[in-house]
Amino acid sequence: MAQERRIHPPPPPSTPERAPWEDMALLIDRISRLIELFEAWAVIAPGAPGVPGVPGVPGPPGAPAVPAPVEVTAPWGAKDIEEIFKESIRAAGTFYCAKMVDWSKGKRLVLKIHSTLNQSAQITAVGNIRDSRTGVVEIGPAVPCAANSDITIGLAWDDWMPYIGCKIVVSTAPTSGELEVEAVVQE
Repeated sequence: MAQERRIHPPPPPSTPERAPWEDMALLIDRISRLIELFEAWAVIAPGAPGVPGVPGVPGPPGAPAVPAPVEVTAPWGAKDIEEIFKESIRAAGTFYCAKMVDWSKGKRLVLKIHSTLNQSAQITAVGNIRDSRTGVVEIGPAVPCAANSDITIGLAWDDWMPYIGCKIVVSTAPTSGELEVEAVVQE
C-alpha cells in the first residue's frame, strides 16, 4: 500500500493581538515614566550641591536616607630631625652612617647632606630590615655631592625599607671640612 503524498499549506496568518503602533505607544509610555523617575531623583534640597544617591546628598522625597561619608584624615606630620652621620673625613674610602633611621611607619623620608669637605663624595641611600648596618642594601643610585655643597635624597613608598641609612664613598682624601647627614621622616 502506497501512501498518498499530499502537500500541506502553511497555517493561515493570525491577526496580532495589538497593532505595531500600539506597542510603540506602550514603549513611549514606559520611557516617559522612566524619565519622570530620573527627574524625581534629581530633586535636591535647594542650595545643596551633589548627586542623588551619593552618600551625604539628599535624595528624592520619601527615599531612605543615605548616611554621610566617613572621612579619614591622615596628618602628614614630620618627625624631628635626626643626625645620623657627622664626621671630619680625612681618608679615601667607604663610610656608613653611624645610626639607622626608623622608617617603619613613615610615608616619605629625606636625607639632607651638608658637606664642607674640600673633596667630592658619592652618597647612596641604604636600607635594611633590621636596625643594623650589617647587611644593608643600596636603594637607588649614588648621588654626587660636590665639595662644599648640600644635596638631598628623597625616598618614597617605592623605596621603603624599615631602616634607612647612607653609604658615603670618598675617592680622594679630604684635607679639611666635615660631612653631616640628617634625616627627616614624614608620617
